[in-house]
This record gives sequence, C-alpha cells and structure tokens, in this order.
Amino acid sequence: MSYVDAGYSIALGVLFLYAVALVLRRRRWERAMRVAQQTEHAQPAQPAQPAQPAEHAEHRANVEDQAHAEHAEEQTAPGARS
Repeated sequence: MSYVDAGYSIALGVLFLYAVALVLRRRRWERAMRVAQQTEHAQPAQPAQPAQPAEHAEHRANVEDQAHAEHAEEQTAPGARS
C-alpha cells in the first residue's frame, strides 16, 4: 500500500465519520422539534417575568435619587448649617 492510497483511505474514513455525525445530528434535531411541538400544544405559553435584579437596581437608583434630592434641599434651605 502506498502513501497515496493511505491518504485516500484516511480522507474517505474522515468523510464517512462526518456523514454519520450529520445524520445523527439531523435525527437529534428532528426529535427535539417533535418534543417542542408536543410540549407547546400541551401547555400554553406563559408570559416572561421581569428579572428581579433589574427591579432591585431600579429601586436602588430611585432611593439614591431621593436621598440626593433631600440632601440638596437641606443644603439650600434657609437656616442650613454651613
């Protein structure tokens, strides 16, 4: 067996393994689609809930803004200490 024949054998073996991987991937995707369609028909989609951290960050920003506004009022109020 020459090196050329060995190279062709390796290349064809790799292509065969790639074809098998593609077939298995397609079957896996088809099965996932069937499962997704079955669960979609079984349960109605529920609206997504907003993320808790964003709500907390917004609340924290509002509290900080309020504290800054109160501090500014204290500084500009008549009779404020210097």
